[in-house]
Amino acid sequence: MKKVFSFLFVAMLAMSAWADITVTFIPGTTGGQYTGANQYDEMTLDGVTISGTKSALAANPYRFAAGSTATISSTVGNIKRVEFTCQGSYSQSYGPDQFYGDGYTCQSGSRVGVWQGDAASFTLNTASQVRCNQIVVTIAEEVVEDLVPPVFNPDGGEFTGSLEVTLSCATENASIFWFYGTEEDQGEHHYYNGPIYLTETNTLTAYSLKGDEISDYVTVTFTKVEQTVEAPVFSPASCYFEDPFEVTISCATPGATIYYSLDQDGWTTFSTPIPVTDNLTIWAEAVVGDVHSEMVSATYTKLPDNTVKVTFDASFDTGDGSLDRGEYTIEKDGVTMYVGDGTVYPDHYRIYTGENSALTFTSSTTPIIKIEFEGVSGNPASNLKLAEGYEGTFTTSDPDGVWEGLSQEVAFEVTKQARFYSITVTLAPEETPEYQLGDVNHDGNVDIADVTDLIDYILFDVTLAPAEADFNQDGVVGIADVTDLIDYLLSQSHGE
Repeated sequence: MKKVFSFLFVAMLAMSAWADITVTFIPGTTGGQYTGANQYDEMTLDGVTISGTKSALAANPYRFAAGSTATISSTVGNIKRVEFTCQGSYSQSYGPDQFYGDGYTCQSGSRVGVWQGDAASFTLNTASQVRCNQIVVTIAEEVVEDLVPPVFNPDGGEFTGSLEVTLSCATENASIFWFYGTEEDQGEHHYYNGPIYLTETNTLTAYSLKGDEISDYVTVTFTKVEQTVEAPVFSPASCYFEDPFEVTISCATPGATIYYSLDQDGWTTFSTPIPVTDNLTIWAEAVVGDVHSEMVSATYTKLPDNTVKVTFDASFDTGDGSLDRGEYTIEKDGVTMYVGDGTVYPDHYRIYTGENSALTFTSSTTPIIKIEFEGVSGNPASNLKLAEGYEGTFTTSDPDGVWEGLSQEVAFEVTKQARFYSITVTLAPEETPEYQLGDVNHDGNVDIADVTDLIDYILFDVTLAPAEADFNQDGVVGIADVTDLIDYLLSQSHGE
C-alpha cells in the first residue's frame, strides 16, 4: 500500500543511494567443507559463490592449490571488482601474483590482487598455491527508477549468538527506514545508515522512501535459537592403509574451531593435515563459544604384509561376461563382482548407464576395505559414484579411483559409461584369536594336552612355541613353565 510521507526527517533523502554492494568472505566466518587443498570445494554468501577445483575453503586462510581454478559467480548482480588479500606479498609464497586470468592485476610489493570487469561469473587460474586472508566481492546491483520495497539480508529465519542484518533498495537515491515491530504495532522509526545487530528474537519492518512516495512495508522475523555445533568429519574416514597419508578434519558449523587429540589427554587446534604412518586413533570435537559438539573419532590401521588382494583383470577374469551386452558376474577368491549392464572386452571391462546399470562387490570372507579402479581415459572412475546407503570414501584421480572403508558389500551407481583395465579389491585381515595363557595347542582349553605339546616344543624346537607357552611370564619357555602349568592343572582339579 502506498502512503504519503510527511515526517520531519524528509530532509535526509539527499543521502547516497544503495547501488553497489560488497560481500566479504573471511576465513572462520564463511567457509566450505575441506581444510586440505586437494579436491573441489565451494562457499556461498549473500548470493555470491566462490569455488575451487583443488581448494580448501574451510581452511584459515583460504587455499587454492597449484594448477587449480577459482571461480567467482553471482546471482544478485554482475561482479564489478574482487579484491584478494593474500597471506604473502607479490613474488612471495602464497602471494597474489600466483593468480592469473583476464581482468586480473596485482602490484609488486602488495598482498592484494584485484579483478575488475562486469560479469556474472569469472575464473582465475593458479600457477602456485594461493592463500587468502580475505576476499571482497563488489556487486553492481540493478538500479530501478520505480520505488520498490527494501530487501533484508538475511530475510528472516533462525540465528545463534548475534546477527548482522543489512538493508538495500534497488531504487536509485531512495532512503530506507526501519523499526522494531509490525505495520500494525510500530516501534520508533530509524533511518537506515548501517547494519542492524540483533542478539535476541525480533521482528523488523522496513520501507523505502523517495520524494513524497513511500513503498510497501516489508516485515521479517529473526528467531534466536540455541547454538548447536555439528560433529567434525574426518577425511578420509576410518580405514586400513598401506602407505603413509594425511588426515584432514572439517566441520559444517560456520565459525567452529576444531580440536583433536591422539590420546584424549592433550588437545591441539586443528590447522594442518595430520600425518598417519602407523596405527593411529584420532579424537576430535568442534567448539563455538562455550558450546561443544559430540566427540568423534577415527581409527587408521596399517595393513599387515599378508593382506589379501583380489584383482579382477579383464584379460583373464571374465566370469560369465562377454562381448554381448548384458549383466555378468565374476567370482574370484571369495569376492564377487556384479555388473548389471556391461560387456567384457579382451583388455577392459565396460559398464553402461541405464535402467539395469549397477556395479557391486561382495565378500564372502572378511570385509572389503579398499577397491582400486585402473580406469581408461575418456571413461574414468569419476563416472561412478557411491550408491545411496553405502558408507566409505570414494575419491578419483582421472582416470583412476579408490574406495576406502569397511563393508562386506560396496555398490556404485554409474552416471556415465565407465571402463576399467583392472579392479583390485583388498580384504581386511583375518583377526587372530586371543588364547588363554597356557593354551599351547590353541584348542580353547588348558589341559594335559597342552603340557604334552609344551614338552615337545622344549625338546624339539622351542622357537616355534606360541606366546601362551610362557606360562610363568618370565620371558623364557622352559621346564619351569611345564612345572607351573602342571601345578595349575592340579590346583584346578582340586578346586583351589
